Amino acid sequence: MKAKLLFLLLASSIVSAQVVDVITNLNSAGVSNMTLHDNFIYYNSYTQKKIYRFDCTLASPEMELVITLNENPNFMYVSNDILYVGVESPYKTYKIDLTNTNFQAIQIANIAGPMAQIDNDLFIGQYVSGKISKVNLTSYSATDVLIGYKPNFFALDNNEIYFTSNYTNQLSKFNPNDNSVNVILSNLDYVSGIVFKENLLFICESMSNSISFYTQPEYRISSFVQLAPNSWPNGNLIVNDDLYFIQTSAGKISKVPLNSALNNNSYNISNTSFVMYPNPTSDLLQIKSDINFTNYKIYDQKGLLVQNSILENNTIKVSGLSSGIYTLYLDDYYKTFIKE
Repeated sequence: MKAKLLFLLLASSIVSAQVVDVITNLNSAGVSNMTLHDNFIYYNSYTQKKIYRFDCTLASPEMELVITLNENPNFMYVSNDILYVGVESPYKTYKIDLTNTNFQAIQIANIAGPMAQIDNDLFIGQYVSGKISKVNLTSYSATDVLIGYKPNFFALDNNEIYFTSNYTNQLSKFNPNDNSVNVILSNLDYVSGIVFKENLLFICESMSNSISFYTQPEYRISSFVQLAPNSWPNGNLIVNDDLYFIQTSAGKISKVPLNSALNNNSYNISNTSFVMYPNPTSDLLQIKSDINFTNYKIYDQKGLLVQNSILENNTIKVSGLSSGIYTLYLDDYYKTFIKE
């Protein structure tokens, strides 16, 4: 047990060190979204009404101003050398040709939101209006295609649009061919960014200051990156083998190397039934799982049952336990935690 605890502690410190800050001191900028073109990551500054970029291949990248807008940019998407920017107050969508060094913003729509292109249509989600529309990129005519949903972020996979909504705390999949919608995940924690890589799905959950890893196609949770309190992760993006994400409240853009993270024991994606955090803890344990556990048991190092109750709201209060090492059982699955 002690050897296992030591390994978990070492693994935990390695994971923490894997989070690398790339761009800092953005506290007042209101950064909420990123997108990639060539070697440049483009990101918005909501309060400054500006779009910036940096070369992500550099060890110490510097911000470069791309364009200043008249409105507040909040959504970004790149397709075929075109940067699409959605702004607010009022809502508009602009296109910027990135092959032209004289960046100019040309308005193409009077709506704005998360975006994804399929063929010659740019799909745009609208949270306030509760719908998804598509804009024809030749005529720029807009057509509503899905009504009754409040999307915050898009991700495109196999010509299907995955969208999150912090109104329902769900991840859904929209098929434009038949307008069908399927709920993929529920009970998320204020979802604010989704991205795919091979058989993995990464979801930012701002309220829990974490980025959760899910396996495809069954969408089982495998693990997560736990960030510092008040980080508010947002708008994640994968470049090669790095997961980039915004820490909106912390005012910075950070990254996690996926290869080392996925090879780390704390990110073991096989045979994982649940994850728990924070660990160590002094008060509460939060549980994440796609299994609906109903009861839990906690044993001390001597194998004595010290707590046995119903699992409510995926939260376990352990403040009454003495400081030490314990094992949490959910059905036949178990993990070790430290009570401070």
